Amino acid sequence: MCYSTNIIIGLGKESEMFPTHKDCRNFLNGVCLLLGVPVDPNGPACPRFSAKTVKPSIIQPHAEVDLAELKGRLDRIEAELARIKAALKNL
Repeated sequence: MCYSTNIIIGLGKESEMFPTHKDCRNFLNGVCLLLGVPVDPNGPACPRFSAKTVKPSIIQPHAEVDLAELKGRLDRIEAELARIKAALKNL
């Protein structure tokens, strides 16, 4: 998972805008575990960056749930799944 490298205006610290080596799950005690080389913990992360923790995206407010609509969607999905299983049996 990568953070966007778009420039964000108005945030305080640069570390909030761009990931650093220390934020990467492949970083330990000043060393990149993928490449086996020492790296600056505060330096910009490489393209192989993988976050230690996932930052939550913007949470959408819950909308009212129409149970009849959900039941209909579930029925359609189950019917499609049954069709796919039958097609796989015929292979």
